[in-house]
Amino acid sequence: MRYYKSWKDYQGLFPGTGSPKSFFKRNFWFFLFLLALGIGIQCFKVSLSTGYFKSGDSFESEAVLGAWAKEDLKEVLDPEVLCNSPGGKIDIHFSGRRYSVETTLDQGLQGYMLKQVKRSKSPLIGFVAIDPATGRILSMVDSNKASGTKSVCLSSRFPAASIFKIVSAAAAIDKCNISADTRLAYNGRANTLYKNQLTGRANRYTNMVSLKNSFAKSVNPVFGKLGVFRLKKDLLEEYAIRFGFNQWIDFELPVELSRISIGDDPYNWAEVACGFNRETLISPLHAAMLAAVVVNDGKLVEPTIVASIADNEKTPVYVGGTKTIRQVISLKTSQEMKELMAATISCGTCSGTFMGYRRDPILSKLSMGGKSGYINNKSDELHYDWFVGFCAERAGTRKLALAVLVVHDKFLRERARKIARGAMRYYFKTGERQGALKT
Repeated sequence: MRYYKSWKDYQGLFPGTGSPKSFFKRNFWFFLFLLALGIGIQCFKVSLSTGYFKSGDSFESEAVLGAWAKEDLKEVLDPEVLCNSPGGKIDIHFSGRRYSVETTLDQGLQGYMLKQVKRSKSPLIGFVAIDPATGRILSMVDSNKASGTKSVCLSSRFPAASIFKIVSAAAAIDKCNISADTRLAYNGRANTLYKNQLTGRANRYTNMVSLKNSFAKSVNPVFGKLGVFRLKKDLLEEYAIRFGFNQWIDFELPVELSRISIGDDPYNWAEVACGFNRETLISPLHAAMLAAVVVNDGKLVEPTIVASIADNEKTPVYVGGTKTIRQVISLKTSQEMKELMAATISCGTCSGTFMGYRRDPILSKLSMGGKSGYINNKSDELHYDWFVGFCAERAGTRKLALAVLVVHDKFLRERARKIARGAMRYYFKTGERQGALKT
């Protein structure tokens, strides 16, 4: 007969008995296996919800298995489809499944612009309109009758030309103690930029002009001298980056980088400041964002064209939103910039196109501003024609920022500023009618 020291020693003979400590000790590896299995299952769930799964030796986007990230949409959405869609909801197919995309596009404005662009014979046209407060794309239409360019609105192969004066003027007002009424001197013609026009000397042939009028009439020597003597390399670089140059735009569609390069030569500063070069490149989408900053009290808002996406069961897999990127310029500077851009419409390079706007039943109710730009390519075969601007209700809250690029060949067809005028008028005319119907 065996003797046991204690009742506890005796109970150890039977399975499932004994102290908890000894039980866990005997089953250590089993519990370790269960823990590893739980962690593995949880990681797999996370990988599905973020839209990625392992396939062979690489990770592939498979957003249909869970929520989509904004970056996923670049693989799912076709820019050409969106740029030619009528707005509202569109259906897409991805990975064998059907999804419903609710766009931010205004169906009235989008339909109007599709007709305008379709009838044009210009090689390239890009049109973008944004709600500056929310970043919602209200219209995005392009026409490509030339080879080598897929989406005009998202391409940055186009010289910014004089629309870069928006950046230069804002920097000068923000940092150089200059206002719209500051008088500035220049010699020679207004549309040239020679080195002898960039000196500090004054004589009886010297012209004096306010910053507002030099902006409105696009006086190159004034902005060239601002670049050489006031802004120089550091401020030009700082404000170009603030406005989004050399910065990737976080958008649901792939957008090419708007590029700027500033050297150490003062003449290069002059060229950049007034847009008298072909190396500063910008996309129509980014160009519309420049105007949006001005009319949105100096704030840059991230653009968006997708409100939401739902699967077959109407379960949302993506929901867009509004995101402010940064305060680009001060509120005071934005007010001054509105004054400069308004002068372009009233007495500057676009005054002919907008002639009679004060008597127009629609345009007379709007605060409007703009900046035109025009430059040839190196062979002078193509002519890049820009209008960037904004309009806002005087007695309401609606605002619109837009950019129009028309690339002309040997025939100079409908100008960008005329297309912009029609879009402004149509958008606020239809909005007025919808408001009347609601009341």
